[in-house]
Amino acid sequence: MRTASTLTARQKRSRRKLRKAVAIGEQKAAAASAEGKVIYRTIYRDVVKYVNDPNHVKCDFDDHAVQLRQRALDAANSISGFDAGAVQGSE
Repeated sequence: MRTASTLTARQKRSRRKLRKAVAIGEQKAAAASAEGKVIYRTIYRDVVKYVNDPNHVKCDFDDHAVQLRQRALDAANSISGFDAGAVQGSE
């Protein structure tokens, strides 16, 4: 039969383990968030350049537009640390 002190000690160890796991998860999420922001800014800048280019007056998707879209999809799929599924692209 287990004593109360044994159970309490086991619970304390369990809590410490959980806290450590949560801290590691939070660190990974923060790093992934920071990485995502950098990638987002880069793609956003390229999209703004593309949209502001006076040579793009028609609504057809040239190679550059397709490349921007693919870069955005690749960036979304490359950010680690989150449990969300991958963003689907057309092939």
